[in-house]
Amino acid sequence: MATAPTTEWKLPVGKARVFLAPGHKGIQKPVILVGDSGTDLDALTASVDDGSYALLAELHASGRDLILVGLTADDTLDRHSGTVTEVVLRTIAERLGSTPLTVGGTGRGALAARYTLAKLETQRMDHQTAAYFSHDGTAPAEGDEADRLDRYGNWPVRPLKLGLIGGGAASEIDVEAFDESKTDGSDPGSALLSKELGSWLLEHLPS
Repeated sequence: MATAPTTEWKLPVGKARVFLAPGHKGIQKPVILVGDSGTDLDALTASVDDGSYALLAELHASGRDLILVGLTADDTLDRHSGTVTEVVLRTIAERLGSTPLTVGGTGRGALAARYTLAKLETQRMDHQTAAYFSHDGTAPAEGDEADRLDRYGNWPVRPLKLGLIGGGAASEIDVEAFDESKTDGSDPGSALLSKELGSWLLEHLPS
């Protein structure tokens, strides 16, 4: 049985689920994970709470809170970014203390998170994010998406950039774009990450 979220945020486009670590009365050490475009939030929840490797349980064991973000299918990068922006700003507003955020995603969710952080920096808005992670990240489509991302500097400057490639997937992004990266060719099954990738990610997140 999947772990129930502490609360769910209804957003103008999509929704998010907040999973507080045991003993937490509010968000304290936030990790925002944006799902691939069109991924059902129930399916995303199951993938981070899978019996073969439960990323959610490992994050909780390290005292971190997880916020899962669902993105609608076939929407624009700007619309997806609007959803991620709202989650980032709401997380900052509701966070207890000043521990910086970790923000990332999988597939186009990673692209939306990247775009959002880069855009906020260009707008001189403090996203308070210390680490960005991309799992099987998608490159922007040529043309409008690539042009829009380039307008905001292509990548966020402030956070540590972590790249994760799993399950034999071919990365659309040059690993040289990341500060540190990890590839694991093993099949994670129904889990989002293999144990090797998940453990590596946790080791590289800011404390």
